Amino acid sequence: MHFSQLLALAATATAASVRIDVGKSGLTFTPDSVTAAIGDTLEFYFVGGTHDAVTSSYAAPCTPAASGERFSSGVQVGSASNKNVFKVLVNTTEPQFYYCSVGQHCANGMVAAVNPAAGQTVTALKAAARGKAAGRPTGVYGGKMETVP
Repeated sequence: MHFSQLLALAATATAASVRIDVGKSGLTFTPDSVTAAIGDTLEFYFVGGTHDAVTSSYAAPCTPAASGERFSSGVQVGSASNKNVFKVLVNTTEPQFYYCSVGQHCANGMVAAVNPAAGQTVTALKAAARGKAAGRPTGVYGGKMETVP
């Protein structure tokens, strides 16, 4: 086996799944701040309400990200029995931010972070989102929707 194959195998063996419940307690991502390594997978479980997950930036929390690692789950109807999971492979440890573009959800603080930098709190992100109109991208990109048993 080549060294590069061993590295790939080792990365796969240590990769983690990071569960994020969408709509668990209303307009929330639970947890709303996570740490993820390159090779980990963010798994968005739509457990309540009608929501999506769309990448943004810290400076514009309710606007779809124009560049970098981007994703959009498309709008999903959640329930406790929903078997659809949106999976996003983490390709960077740079800070990423995301929001729900449905209705006034972002304006009401439905935002979250992956690997936020020091000083980039979710509390400040929620404050910056207050009252902002949310941009909604079209389609699903940057990840894949899967059905779990």
